[in-house]
Amino acid sequence: MLCLMAAFTKGQTVPSFTGTTAGNKQIDIPSASMGKYALLCFASSRKAQADLETWLDPVYNRYIAKTGFMDDMFDVDVFFIPVFGGGEGALQATVKRKFRETAQADLWPHLVFADGNMKEVLSTLKMSDESVPHFVFLNKDGKIVYRTSGAYTEEKFDAIDDLVE
Repeated sequence: MLCLMAAFTKGQTVPSFTGTTAGNKQIDIPSASMGKYALLCFASSRKAQADLETWLDPVYNRYIAKTGFMDDMFDVDVFFIPVFGGGEGALQATVKRKFRETAQADLWPHLVFADGNMKEVLSTLKMSDESVPHFVFLNKDGKIVYRTSGAYTEEKFDAIDDLVE
């Protein structure tokens, strides 16, 4: 099923949306990463958050902090995007405040709070299961070249790494 989903969306673009990072910088996705690879991570429920957290250390270490041997060769923008429904503005503000209080500052540019209803974006991308996080990897032209969902596995992460030239 995953292979069919990947083939279906390969070359598709992510609908454009704007948001504000946890550091209060306005950003447009996917245009902010044109010319670079980008990993977009969407989560829209507490259950999805638990699986998303399995990705945090590997993604942070490889693409943000670049702590490993040769990690400098991975020039990938990473954006974690919590998905809120149209009437959840107060919840979004609370999550943003709590994140700023507890997360280290180098993560702030990577957490994006969308200005509009992200459920429409997920629907366009055929990501209807809110119980799992969804990930899309964009090439330098902003086209989807890989997608997956659920908890972290080395196979999924290796598939992303293999796409970075």
